[in-house]
Order: sequence, then C-alpha cells, then structure tokens
Amino acid sequence: MIYCINPWCQQRQNPNHVERCQACGNSLFINERYWIVRPLRELHQQDNSEVFEVDDRGTSKVLKVLKQDGPKWVEMLRREATVLSALKHPGIPRIEPDGYFTITLSLGYGSKILHCLVIEKIEGQNLWQWLQQNKPISQKQALVWLQQLVEILALVHENNLYHRDIKPSNIMLKPDGQLVLIDFGAVKYATKTYLISIDKGFEGTKVVSSGYTPPEQIQGKAVKQSDFFALGRTFVNLLTGYPPSVLSEDSTTGQLIWRDSAPQVSKPLADFIDSLMALSPNHRPENTRVILQRLEKISRQTDELMQAIELSIHSSLSQLPQPLKFFAEQILKNKLQRLAKQSRIPKIALYGRSGAGKSSLINAILGRCVTKIGLAKATTQITEIYDYERNGWKLRFVDSRGVGDSRDHAAFQQAINDIVQNKVDILLFVIPADERAYVTSDIDFLTELKSAHKRRHGVELPVILVLNKIDRIQPTSEWNPPYNLFDSQTPDAKLKTARLQAKETNIRDCVMARITEYKTLSSIYVYVCTLWDEYDDKRYNIEELALRIYKCIPDEAGKQGFGGATAAITLKKAVARDYTFVAACLAFLTGWFPFGDPKGVLSIQSRLVSMIAQIATNADQSNEAEKLLRQLGVKQADRKSPLSTTFAIGEAAIRYFIEQDSTMEQAQQAFVQEKERREPEFQEALKGGTNKIVSKLREIDQELYEHYGLPRMYEDDKDDV
Repeated sequence: MIYCINPWCQQRQNPNHVERCQACGNSLFINERYWIVRPLRELHQQDNSEVFEVDDRGTSKVLKVLKQDGPKWVEMLRREATVLSALKHPGIPRIEPDGYFTITLSLGYGSKILHCLVIEKIEGQNLWQWLQQNKPISQKQALVWLQQLVEILALVHENNLYHRDIKPSNIMLKPDGQLVLIDFGAVKYATKTYLISIDKGFEGTKVVSSGYTPPEQIQGKAVKQSDFFALGRTFVNLLTGYPPSVLSEDSTTGQLIWRDSAPQVSKPLADFIDSLMALSPNHRPENTRVILQRLEKISRQTDELMQAIELSIHSSLSQLPQPLKFFAEQILKNKLQRLAKQSRIPKIALYGRSGAGKSSLINAILGRCVTKIGLAKATTQITEIYDYERNGWKLRFVDSRGVGDSRDHAAFQQAINDIVQNKVDILLFVIPADERAYVTSDIDFLTELKSAHKRRHGVELPVILVLNKIDRIQPTSEWNPPYNLFDSQTPDAKLKTARLQAKETNIRDCVMARITEYKTLSSIYVYVCTLWDEYDDKRYNIEELALRIYKCIPDEAGKQGFGGATAAITLKKAVARDYTFVAACLAFLTGWFPFGDPKGVLSIQSRLVSMIAQIATNADQSNEAEKLLRQLGVKQADRKSPLSTTFAIGEAAIRYFIEQDSTMEQAQQAFVQEKERREPEFQEALKGGTNKIVSKLREIDQELYEHYGLPRMYEDDKDDV
C-alpha cells in the first residue's frame, strides 16, 4: 500500500499500482520522486504536520508535511531545511539540497499548497521508546551520551542556533550507539510539544515541551542556555525513568527533586545536572566548552584509590594462581562497589491502620522519638511523606495511612498511585499480631500495589510483614523476652512459669495465624514490640527487623543510607564487618607477592576505618581514622599478615566508633584479640596454598551470610575453585 499526501482525503490508503489517489485524484508520486510508504506516527487531524516514511528510488527517507501554511510554520520548516543543509555531523540528520519543496493539491473547492521537507531516515529508536523497554541508564552510559549530545550542540551553537526542543523523543539511538538529535525546526513532533501564539512584547515563537522547557523559553525568550536546561531534564528522565513533569519541585528553590530516584549517580554528576537545570540562564554553564570540560573532570573524579586498586587487580589477574584469580574476579564483580559507593536516602513505605503502631515503629528504628504517637485519625486517607534524620543520616517514610480499612475505592487507588510514584525501596506492612479483622481488604490492597509496582518499575516490591504489639497478647501482665517461638525445646523452657509459657504459646499462635493469612504476599516477617517511653522500654526484635530491611533494600547506596540512619547496633556491626571482609580481601590481593603494593594496602585499611566511622556518625572522621590507626600501631602495611591485620583493624574501628561509650584502650584490646585469633588461622591456610586461603575467605563470607543475612560473594553452591 501507498498513502495519499492529501490530509483532507477520505481514503488515505491506495493500491501500489495506482499512480493517482482513487478518492481525491491527486498524484501519489510526490515531486516525481517519492512514494509514501507509511505514516511514522498516527495521523491526527488536529496536528499541524504529518510525518511519513517515503521510498526515494529504493532508499527510505522521512517526509515532513505541513498541513497549515501560516507564515510562522512555513518559516520554521524552511529554517529547518537551511540548518540541516549547513550542519554536517553524524549526530544530525542529513538533507539534500532539494529536500525542501512545495506541491499543489487539487481540492474540490480549489487548490492548496503543501510545504514538504525530506530528511535522512535514522534507523533505531528514539530515547523515549528505548526507555520504555529498558531500565534507567547508568552513570557510565550517561557520561557517554552527554558527551555525544554536547558535541552536537557545540556545532549547533557555533552556528548561532538553538535547538529549543531537546527531549528523549527528539533523540534517536542508532544500532551502532551513535545518538542523533532530530526535529531542528521545533515543529510539533511529539504529543507534548505545541506552539503558543506570540504575545505582545515577546519576540519569536514559543516552543514548549512539558517538563523540559525552561522558564525563559516559555516567555518566548530562548537563549543557548535554554538547550542546557532541556538537556539536564532529559538526563533526569533517562537516569530515573520518570518524566520531569511527574517529579516534585523544591517549594523554596524550585529545583527538581530527583536524586533519590537515581541512586547510581554520583554527587559530582548530580550537581552538574542540577547546574544545567538552574532556573536562571545566568546560573547555567556559559557554553558547551565549559560543559565538556566539566564532563571530563567528572569522568576523572571516580574514586581514584578504588579505581587504582581495581586496575591493579585487573592487570594482575593473569599472574594470580587460578583460585585467587577467580576470587579476585568475584570481588571486582560483587563487592568492590561497597568501598566506593555513594549513599542515598532510602525510602520505606508504611502500611497500617490507625493504632497499628507505625509512629512508634519509626521511633524504634531511628532510636529516638521523632514522631508523636497516636495522632493519626482513622478517617485519614492521604498518603504523606516524612523525612527523619539521625546523626546526619536520613530516612524517608511514605505513609499510606491505613487504606485497607476503607471502602473508598478512590482512596484505595490514590494510595497505590502515590506509593508506586515514589518508587520506594521496601514496604513495611504493620499490623497488630492479634488483629485479623481486615485481612481481605489488606490482601486486595497489597496485591494491587505489588502488581502496579511491578508494571511501573519492572521489579517486585519487597514486603516485610511487621507483626507489632506482641506485648499485649494474653496474658498482658507478663512480658519476659526473648521468645523462642519456633523451638519449644529451648534449655530455659523448664525455668519459665506457666503464665510465661502461656504467653509464648499465644504469641506463637498469633504469629503463625498471621503468617498463614498473608503468605501469598510475603514470606518475610518479623514479630516486634515497639512500646517505649520515658518510663519503660519494652522494645523487642527491632535489631532483627533492621537486618531484614537492610537485606531487602535493592542497592548498595540505599543499604548504606539505611545502615547509617538506623539505631540498630547489630546492623551497624553487620555493615562494618561486611566492609571489613571486602577490605581484607582487597588488601590481601593488593599486597600479593611479587607485585604487591604496600601503599595500596595501607590506603585500603585507612579507607575501611573512615567508612566504619561514617556509618556511626555520617561525619568526616578522617582525622579520627588516622588517630585510631596510629594508636593501633598501624603506620605501614603489614605485608606478611594483611588479612589478619585488616580484620583486626575493622574490629577495633567497630569497638571505637559503633559500640557506645568505648575507649581507645578498648579499641586497642579488640585489635590485639582479633589479630591473635585470626593470624594462626590464616597462617595455617597459607601453608596449604591459595586453595586453602580462598576456602577460608569463603568460610568467612558464609558466616556473614548466616549470622547477619548479608549477601554472599558466591550465590551458588558450585565448587568453582
């Protein structure tokens, strides 16, 4: 089939062998050269242009046709033809000298002139289409694509031109990886771009793309820095997966709030993108040369120490014995990022009706009273977002405010939409352990929520069933934790009174009932007590809950943010010991004879202490870290015992920074004890060769998994070495 170019034709499709449209009689062989093969988007009568794929003597090209011949529209199409003829770049579509032309249509009431432009057809997808099928891009990919687009803009701006409509749908990705910037006429091409009539006092035509256009361009006063604003908004979309129009803005500064949705982005790159999107053009980069210089600097600003270590290990892999070679590859693949990652504010959704204990749960997790208890109204149906801070670390809670007990479908759906839009890391479903009145509505709500989250983000939403208020289970007057609910043969069972045993049995029955009722929604559950005030502290199992949350958070940046914000000492120790394990492995590989690097070993150990200190306080503790190493007598790398020394340094840092009220003397004692414990183990392993060393390290890796639930370096049970 071929198409009729007449936008008013009642029969657009025609048989291939027909040279004139059977409905309106106009020629189907455009300009005696082009056959119209198909429309490249749906034809809408309200649009001001149509875009077709055409056959130019065997070559596919793109034909843009104006349906309106107003002076401004024609001027923009002619300018596009002129620009594309002048600019020569692989990232800009080509046009032939005779690419712009007009044709005359015969209409029943007279004739009509159509203005046409034939452009090179770019194979591939535009970035909006690409993003619908792929996850948000990485920082590495962002830097590559930014470089390409800024180089294209450099050529455009050098010719005293502004693109004025940069957005994902106007950027094509070719199969070879080259980006191509399209739509240089700023004519309507995507559904959210439109033209606004010129107001008195403004010069030029306004081009507006929702979410991407800067304020000055909306006023009809575009400058070259307007392209930088749109470029920044484009990369927010690519890095978060969200169009800028759905993201919130800071009520004070007007800046887009997007960083939490892009945990893979380093602070230098995020700062740079924010500078592109500054509200005033004067606060954006001056020109493309400045942007390219900053991009080069950001590319170099990745952690130089970790980069050097990674390169060193990579270059030495061929020289390592096979077991160590495999072990080093696993570290580089799975663990190195833990010593070089960025932190971000983790987002936790809360579900629970009034009285479920959500406020007291937040207080228990943070280890201090940050919310007032018991103020939520049963009728409240508004999803609210709260930020809470502890020692400089923040947690963000998205509270759906108990929609499960409502019959209001609109509130039900609104809560789901709000939680999904905020792209939370995890959902804590909080119910009193002895409550079962709303199981059906709870399951309906959570089933739809998980389904909507999966559709929007492509991953399952982790759900933890938090069974709260186990203290109020009968007999309420008894409270004597710990409770071993699933092991009735505990050694102290005979020492418990009948009332205490009854309490434990009733807690077990309630917990098992809730687990059974909600088993289709989550296999992860924790039973807790969050009762805590100035007179009494009955908190129970909060450390276990913190560990479960930490394990479920999907990325390292979010894990670090949660580990710092929580008050759970057990979790902080777990994170610190995970750091210690990674640092010990790297120190061993970095110091491996004969190509060892003593300075690298000491740098890793110093970095380890700084990171453990940061988990405790989120402050720059570099001076304290150096002080601790000096007090421990670690002035240079111990190449004979890098493993035991690094493990000992980690334990000393845990004692000094994380455990409360610890002294330097206690830290020194922990260092000595851990060194004396570990050294014989590793020396014995060294006698057995690299296989024994790797086996010992894998044993420690497994211990961390079993004791704290931390991810293992090896997720399978195959004996690869």
